[in-house]
Amino acid sequence: MDILKRLDTDHRNVTQLLEFLETQLARMQQIESADFGLMRDVMHYMTHYPDRVHHPLEDLVIQKLIEHDPSAQQLGEDILREHKDLARKSAALLEMLLQVTDGEMVPREEIEATGRDYAAFLRSHMEKEDERLFPLAERTLTNQDWHEIAKGIKHLADPVFGAVVQNQFRQLYQRIQ
Repeated sequence: MDILKRLDTDHRNVTQLLEFLETQLARMQQIESADFGLMRDVMHYMTHYPDRVHHPLEDLVIQKLIEHDPSAQQLGEDILREHKDLARKSAALLEMLLQVTDGEMVPREEIEATGRDYAAFLRSHMEKEDERLFPLAERTLTNQDWHEIAKGIKHLADPVFGAVVQNQFRQLYQRIQ
């Protein structure tokens, strides 16, 4: 069950980052100065940790779940599709923020709309997993299943919320604490 605890912790951490991102997006709307560098750091994290570590772990849980319970097929396919959509949406927002921090002009409305769409989609996605996928996996999967899933996961430390905060994310970590 440590895997479900890890996934739950990841969701709580991502929620903190989403709240920070949404605060910065609101500052844009109020013509205040948003911190585009920290917004870029949030999205850099999202494209590197959740998209490369967290979602592949969930994908393994989904695979095992469908092996045991074919009725979970549609839910699993929906979540797998959303993982691809999230990767695309996070990369698009990161690219906009990289352009801004590199001094290029990107319309604020475009950044705000893309950011709000991303945040809403990710929140809905995590809610589906928290309310449907994780409870079903907890009820269905055996200790042997969890052991097999654990063998297939990447053991990369979370660069923001792990035991050691990577230098690139220190300012972001300090800001959200």
